[in-house]
Amino acid sequence: MILVASCGNDDTSVDTSRLSDREKEWVEFSYAHEKNQDVKEKWERLPADGVKSYLDEQLPLLCGDTAALMESLQKAGHSAEEMRDYKQKTSELVC
Repeated sequence: MILVASCGNDDTSVDTSRLSDREKEWVEFSYAHEKNQDVKEKWERLPADGVKSYLDEQLPLLCGDTAALMESLQKAGHSAEEMRDYKQKTSELVC
């Protein structure tokens, strides 16, 4: 389980107990860079199996369709530099 700081500086947790170390690192990175509070809350509500399933569901987008990933990140308000960093970190950790 990782503890992450929410906007109010309260610690919240995302249950990463079913993930590999690299997947845990990616979830922590992704959570920290997530701009949509609803998505952050979704991560927090998921049980360990749900976190693993959610990550597995996202892998085709994260690792296969770069154009769709970049479009999604742009729509979420990420800068070009943030988008490059996100893609690089994703490639290193989960692809």
